[in-house]
Amino acid sequence: MKTVKINKLPLATWTWLKVNDRTVQLNDYICGITPEIKNIPMEIVTEDEYHDFKNPDFLDMELGAGEELRDMVRDSGAVSNCFRVKKDNKCDTALRLVIDYDKADAGATALSRLTFILEEGAELTAVVCFKGKSAKAVNDIRIMAGKNAVLTLVEIYELEQETVFVDSIGGCYDEKSGLKLTQVEKSEGDISLACASNLVGYKSFLDIDTGYLVKGQDRLDINYVARHRGKKTDSKINVSGVLRDNANKTFRGTIDFIKGCKDSTGDEREDVLLMDPGVHNNTVPLILCAEEDVEGAHGASIGKISDEILFYLQARGIPEDEINELMAKSRIDAVIGRIADDETKRMLLKED
Repeated sequence: MKTVKINKLPLATWTWLKVNDRTVQLNDYICGITPEIKNIPMEIVTEDEYHDFKNPDFLDMELGAGEELRDMVRDSGAVSNCFRVKKDNKCDTALRLVIDYDKADAGATALSRLTFILEEGAELTAVVCFKGKSAKAVNDIRIMAGKNAVLTLVEIYELEQETVFVDSIGGCYDEKSGLKLTQVEKSEGDISLACASNLVGYKSFLDIDTGYLVKGQDRLDINYVARHRGKKTDSKINVSGVLRDNANKTFRGTIDFIKGCKDSTGDEREDVLLMDPGVHNNTVPLILCAEEDVEGAHGASIGKISDEILFYLQARGIPEDEINELMAKSRIDAVIGRIADDETKRMLLKED
């Protein structure tokens, strides 16, 4: 068994709060998992034998979960499945992948690796569904986007039982390029989501929209980092979710204005609905600023259903338990409704 520290805050706060980072236990034996391709646009070039050492820029790329997990993945030797979109190609259909961790060997840490390379002017929508009930699982995604390139990444988590899962994303974005990331988390178990984005180019951007439902004894740990390096870069982080029963959730959102990122803007918001008295919530919005001419904002709305709303709906004949279900579902559905891919949106809303 291996202890790995992940989701470390770029700048530590009081240790007694126990939010600076977290540790996960992973099995020493690592089993590589190949995604099942449900649909692949004809504009994509696949490189099944892609390895990090072929491109030094990927070796030291900052990943959301941190260096320890990055090094563990690198040392595993597992192949990264690479999807490349050539210059000025705009994919009309979405790339659809299913990663099933049930395929892993017993007693292994199941590891999936994806690489997205978008050349200048390229556009791609990728929908990745995570499923299975492997005891330990890790997903590693690395993104390189050239000038005017845009990756729309939708991740759907449907993991079962007491899974320990870490999803770690890293990316570097050139002039006017960026990542649009949507994550819908309804898994069971101990789930960690992480994304680090280097906004290097002029007017590069990051747009994250996350919805979650955590219940029972389950745990969710989120760490998003936006590094603003280029001028007029922009980041938007929106997180909305529901905690039920004895669920535990920590959200870390960091907007880092690095010297030289003049006229950049960043905004992070979280809206948390606490359904039961046994839940535990940590929200840690962080803005670091080494550049004067920038705009950064953060905010959080945390609470239960108001007595006014409860009374209003009960007065119209809706039982309290149905009100709770309705309010919880609305948080997730709002995020699903903003997914750009209509097929994915219909599928998720139909499932609900």
